[in-house]
Amino acid sequence: MVNLKKGDRHWSKVLKLNGVGAWEIDPANQSFNCCAIGREILQISQVAPVSISSLKDKFKPDFSTMLTHALGNFLNAGQAFLEVLELLSGSRVIVRGRLVQDGDAMRYCGSIESLDVSGLTQQPELFSDRSDLYKILFQDHPMPMFIWEFGSLNIIDVNRQALLKYGYSREEFLSLNIRDIRPVEDIPLIEKFTKGGDIYGNIHQKVWRHLNKAGELMLVEITGHLVEVAGRSCSMVLINDITNRVEAEEQLLESLKDLSDYRFALDESCLVMILDRERKVEYVNLKFQEISGFDKSALDQHSLKVLYDESEEHLIQDCWDAVFSGNIWSGELKGKTKYGGIFWVDTVMIPFKDNQDFAYQYIWVGYDITEKKLGDEALIKERSLLRAIIDNLPIQIYVKDTEGRYIINNRFQYENLLGKTSEEETLGKTVYDYFPEEIASGMDAYDRQILSDGEPILNVEEYYHDRNGRQVWLLTNKVPLKDSYGKVVGLVGMSRDVTDTKQKEENLKSLNGALQDKALELERSNQELEQFAYIASHDLQEPLRMITGFLGLLERKYQALLDEKGKQYIHFAVDGASRMKNIIMDLLTYSRAGRIEEKVKEVAIDELVSNILQLHKELIQQKNARISLGKLPRLIIPVAPIHQVFQNLINNALKYQNEGHIPEVDIQAEENEDYWMFIVKDNGIGIPEGLHDQVFILFSRLHEKQKFTGSGIGLAMCKKIIENLGGTIGFRSAEGIGSTFFFTFPKTISDKRLTGLTNDFEN
Repeated sequence: MVNLKKGDRHWSKVLKLNGVGAWEIDPANQSFNCCAIGREILQISQVAPVSISSLKDKFKPDFSTMLTHALGNFLNAGQAFLEVLELLSGSRVIVRGRLVQDGDAMRYCGSIESLDVSGLTQQPELFSDRSDLYKILFQDHPMPMFIWEFGSLNIIDVNRQALLKYGYSREEFLSLNIRDIRPVEDIPLIEKFTKGGDIYGNIHQKVWRHLNKAGELMLVEITGHLVEVAGRSCSMVLINDITNRVEAEEQLLESLKDLSDYRFALDESCLVMILDRERKVEYVNLKFQEISGFDKSALDQHSLKVLYDESEEHLIQDCWDAVFSGNIWSGELKGKTKYGGIFWVDTVMIPFKDNQDFAYQYIWVGYDITEKKLGDEALIKERSLLRAIIDNLPIQIYVKDTEGRYIINNRFQYENLLGKTSEEETLGKTVYDYFPEEIASGMDAYDRQILSDGEPILNVEEYYHDRNGRQVWLLTNKVPLKDSYGKVVGLVGMSRDVTDTKQKEENLKSLNGALQDKALELERSNQELEQFAYIASHDLQEPLRMITGFLGLLERKYQALLDEKGKQYIHFAVDGASRMKNIIMDLLTYSRAGRIEEKVKEVAIDELVSNILQLHKELIQQKNARISLGKLPRLIIPVAPIHQVFQNLINNALKYQNEGHIPEVDIQAEENEDYWMFIVKDNGIGIPEGLHDQVFILFSRLHEKQKFTGSGIGLAMCKKIIENLGGTIGFRSAEGIGSTFFFTFPKTISDKRLTGLTNDFEN
């Protein structure tokens, strides 16, 4: 529904007063629909479209046949028509049909109007011999009429109105035939319809184009009656000039098309509801039904309040107050759908007024903005959430425009950096309002570069002095802010206070320097100790060899003079010197543990262990020891250190056994993601629980030296080797049951560790 202009309402009223209505046929559904005027003329009570067959039933049989023929040509071939038909009630109507182009579609529409031609219903024979009736019905008829003869097509009589209409004298008109008053291009149609009365019909109704004497074209609606005049077959034609009316109809159809287009556009995009003066719903369009879920019948059963949220009650009242006052109201309304949902409508309420300026109808037109409103609400929530997040982050966040003015500052920024109590105090200010020029100019230079290049600048260290004079360091990231077209419209900055980190870095640098000095000092000390150990081991061995040698000479030379006690003393002295020598040699070996005397290379661990077992072959045979090997890998390793570890662990497993006990040694390997674990398990005497914490201590002996020889340095050496290579070593043991030693070895030894080990060896 659209609001007709005053002129449009005027012409609509004129058409109504003249009894002219409009109609349209839907070929797909074979349905006929017409306006209120047309329904009144056709005596159709229902508003909804009727079937074409129901329409034909409104006419008398002969006229129904004429309508059927005309509609068939109209719908099948698009042939326009004009027919004068008689309803069952006896009323005559003029029905016109025309195919109209509407965009890409074709519309089958036309007009209908009442026609009072009761006088034409008289049969020709009634006045064939009555000159008075002939004069009344023909010569004095207020509409143009003439009679023409079949065969010759000559005009044999004409009334006064026809002479006036066509501009001829009586003699001139009677010298014409019907071809002379038709355009040349219409002549073939004349031949088609005038071959004989059987083709022409008792009543012939058509719309033809005629020419007057001046050559002007007229569009006339004719009603021809088959009559016999003096034994000749003729047609008496009633002429109705419809040139102006057709033009008016075309204008009307064009207006109706425009109105239809407006309504189509309105129905496609908007929700439409029409209310009468009592606010009763007269119409709701499909868009309204789709969005709200309510159709007209549902709204008839309820108050309009079912549509609106209670919170909108004041807006609804404002709307009615406005339209009752004759004003147009507009606003956004929140509605409730039939199924419990909500919808938002940008609404306009328009009162339609009659000639007395009273509102007789209200048009409710709304545009669905539900998605926009929900999007706005979601955006507000997102903005609130984002604002809550940035205001509570312990970093400074700010946004500047292209002039460097602050447009957003979070709480941490305006309270801690800018020293203000609210964001509003800082907006529109620049860094020059808060920092000395030399500091502000540096910050501003970064900003200008970002705004110019459109590229972020990250991890910039800036500093300033706070209100207490303390130097504060900031780590800042700044990125360009761009609009939807990619144009830089500002920048976003994020700064984090790294003063403590900077102080820790300075402290760390100082500590690193001190540690490097200590490391160099320790390296020199280690080198001196190693050199001392090497020299001491050699220098100490010489006196021990001399003591041992002279004690041997003393024993051989004075053996006869020495009693048992003297011989025992000499034995103790020689044994002590020998053990001292062993300790010195073990100490030298321990000091060299972890060094590698060769490059790493690939070796099969089972071959390495087999070589060690071969060295202990005699001991293994003496004790009938049983050795089992699991599946051992091939590794790229420094061979000598690993060989020494396996040597010590296997030697201990064979040595620390009770007398007469058969040793059992099991050697396995387990693979993990980053390392290999090797396990050496025995069934020996085990280690007392109270001594577990002394196992890897240098020179720690866990058993009596009279029963088991050794210096207590082997396991300490294993620990040093494994840890230097980046692994770990441990054990499980129970006294009298046996021990299980396990150590890990990384699959990849870092080049740095190998370089360190190589340097140790080379030194």
